[in-house]
Amino acid sequence: MQRPIQTLILLAACAALLGACASRKSAPADLSARGLTAPASADYYFLLYQELSRQGQARQAAEVLQKLIAVAPTPELYRDLANIHWGLGEQDKTREVLEHGIAAFPDEKVLRFYLANSYLLQRRFDDAAQVLANYLSQHPKDQSGLQELAAVLVEAGRFQQALDFLAQVPRDRRTPAMSYYESKALSGLGKRKQAMEKLRQALREDPNLLAAWSELAFYYEQNNDFRQAEEAYRRILDLGEDGPELWLRLIRLALKQKNEAKAVQFLEKAPVDRAFLFEVMSLFVEEGFQEGAAKVMERLAQDQPGNPDVIFLQAMMAVERERDLDKALALLSQIPKTHKFYDKALSTRIQLALDAGRFDLAAPLVSEARGLLPDRIEFLFLEAVLNDKQGNLERTVALYREAVARWPDSAEALYRLAVSLERSKQRAEAMRIMEDVLLKDPANPDALNFVGYGLAEEERDLDRALELVTRALQANPTSPYYLDSLAWVHFKRKDLKAAWQDIQRAVAGNVDDPAIWEHYGDIAKAMGNRKEAAKGYSKALEMKAVNAPEIQKKLESLK
Repeated sequence: MQRPIQTLILLAACAALLGACASRKSAPADLSARGLTAPASADYYFLLYQELSRQGQARQAAEVLQKLIAVAPTPELYRDLANIHWGLGEQDKTREVLEHGIAAFPDEKVLRFYLANSYLLQRRFDDAAQVLANYLSQHPKDQSGLQELAAVLVEAGRFQQALDFLAQVPRDRRTPAMSYYESKALSGLGKRKQAMEKLRQALREDPNLLAAWSELAFYYEQNNDFRQAEEAYRRILDLGEDGPELWLRLIRLALKQKNEAKAVQFLEKAPVDRAFLFEVMSLFVEEGFQEGAAKVMERLAQDQPGNPDVIFLQAMMAVERERDLDKALALLSQIPKTHKFYDKALSTRIQLALDAGRFDLAAPLVSEARGLLPDRIEFLFLEAVLNDKQGNLERTVALYREAVARWPDSAEALYRLAVSLERSKQRAEAMRIMEDVLLKDPANPDALNFVGYGLAEEERDLDRALELVTRALQANPTSPYYLDSLAWVHFKRKDLKAAWQDIQRAVAGNVDDPAIWEHYGDIAKAMGNRKEAAKGYSKALEMKAVNAPEIQKKLESLK
């Protein structure tokens, strides 16, 4: 989008020039031009000003520029001096220079626009509007002045005032940009239909008005009119705009229309930029287009060989798209130990190996991590997970006890210890520790669910159990585990109707937890529904429940 005051050069631009990384040579000691004629002095000061600017010596450049203005003032020199002071953070001095320039050149509107913009950049809308109003009082027919005041009113959020002001502009003084600002004001008032018509009017008056095309494309996109939005964005391309945000919008539109091929075509035409490609990669992944994501990855790998961010993405693609764990691990192993992302690469390698059940690969990586980074709690957690997955519950509990001892304020360490204790049949201590978790983190949904379910299992304090599980569900209303706990609390409260309703919700998403299906069978059996009870027990057995013999007896009792 264009800035409201279109004719202005950004005040900070000159500051960037003066602050560039040029070498700091010593400025000439004598800044005077005594003995020279006025034209010769002006030439001398101008050349000296240019040299100081090139060296990045802004304050000395300003001193010389003041001398030059005293000899040969021009509006442009006042503007340049104002730019220098703005870049030095001297806003009051900037305005003093501009006001002197306006006094010397009262009909020079650019200086007035600079002064207005200095207020606008600090959101001093009243002052900006007053500067422009003063100018228009002397030049009431000036189109650019009328246009800039309308822009300030819109920027200030004074939408009705902007519309009233523009309505008074004679037809022969109107510009297409004024129709554009009317559309902005109408949009600000919530009159979207009228705003779109004003945009179309602006484009009929000036088909090359870039800001209007951008606004219209945005409207179409918001209204899910993707075809029209794409046409508008293409028009912006035709006008010479080629920024990454525009290409991102076109790619996003193509993906929303499920047209992966078109999205890839846009990608191939877009400029190569690392940040841009990462954003495009995210778009393809979010919309579920793996082929397009792979093409983006190819471009990233070509453009950024060895880049750790790219390697991480390649590894994730190898796992999710190619199901190739060895390739993913090999990619991550390319990141050297000296790199700042090595710890991230190491933890990712461990997690991938654990998820795949490759304990032979995970074990040496865990040992390396614990030796290399002994003060990182996440690697102690990963060692505990490795032992847990290998069935060594005693060692798992010991590791989590170590974590709690070393990091006593860690609610996660306490939670993990409680879960491991419960799994090793030490429920009393597990419940006590989980209550401590709730003291540290009262809104922790997993802890709420754990304690609520534990109370139901012990058939005590069932009112509190219901309250805790209900609070957990507020954080995640569709969690099958929380829904199962709620059903179990209802079951223990003898509210079979509510229990059956909630256990059905728990299994609605094809859940693969045998404990939930066992509960399904228990609740169905209590309701006298032998068919559904058999279904629940059978599902639990199919999922290799650890208490399979007990479930088998329940199933046989239905016959």
